[in-house]
Amino acid sequence: MSTQPAGVVIAAGGLGTRVNNWSPFLPKEFRPVGGSPGLVHVLAEAAATGIQHAVVVHHPYYTPFIEWTRQLFVPGALAHYQELAQQPQPAESLTDDLRVDWIAQRGRYADITSALNGSQHLRSADVCLAFSDNVDPHRTALNDLVAATAPDTPAVLAAPFNFRSAPSHGVIICTGTGPVRTMAALVEKPDPLHAKQLAAEHGPDALRLLLGRVRLTPGLLHHMSAAARRTITEPRLSLALAAYARHHRVDVITHETPMVDLGAPEPVRTASCNQPALRQHS
Repeated sequence: MSTQPAGVVIAAGGLGTRVNNWSPFLPKEFRPVGGSPGLVHVLAEAAATGIQHAVVVHHPYYTPFIEWTRQLFVPGALAHYQELAQQPQPAESLTDDLRVDWIAQRGRYADITSALNGSQHLRSADVCLAFSDNVDPHRTALNDLVAATAPDTPAVLAAPFNFRSAPSHGVIICTGTGPVRTMAALVEKPDPLHAKQLAAEHGPDALRLLLGRVRLTPGLLHHMSAAARRTITEPRLSLALAAYARHHRVDVITHETPMVDLGAPEPVRTASCNQPALRQHS
């Protein structure tokens, strides 16, 4: 059913305003999850799909930090570090199978801007978008999305609905049944009363919570670009998705694994983090 996207755009263009007690000094994407920086998990997740090209779109504020970071994701970098540290050397490194490019975000501060910058850099309209502050410690989110979607149909990853998380997510109203459904509408971060009204009207099983993984298509990218030009405020991807879904099919893929929000003041981590050791190539 699926074909491989041309690459992965990793949106890292935020400034971590929810954790601004420390984010001016360190991009939130480097907050550790299970002992490894969150961004390492996202890159590993991308490599696990078999995709060979990723572009990280970062905020210009962090450019000096990124210039140092870039050397960590080139062939032989990890082996060189472990040689200096007199530690056993790995058999392979993360970028043996994944090319990673780093570009500063250009344009208005927005998740749509990162998506458009990244797809232009990859020179492809069939790409996956991963939000770097949404981390799946098990590194299966992108693979689940790619495996369940076709290149001509945009799709989003979504978690089962729950009232506690609804106010911090886009709530998707779905049609159909099973693990792959269709987006009928999207309500951005409803307050608790509105979330209860949505559940009463549609039933909790028809609702999903938007996660930070999207498969982009030429039609959706064109719509996003037009939406960014029309609005004078920050253009948001969730709102563009909601508008696009009114006239086009958008698949919704249910993902059961809890995600970690690196931008939350106190990230809620999975109850058990008995994850395998970091594969150095993924």
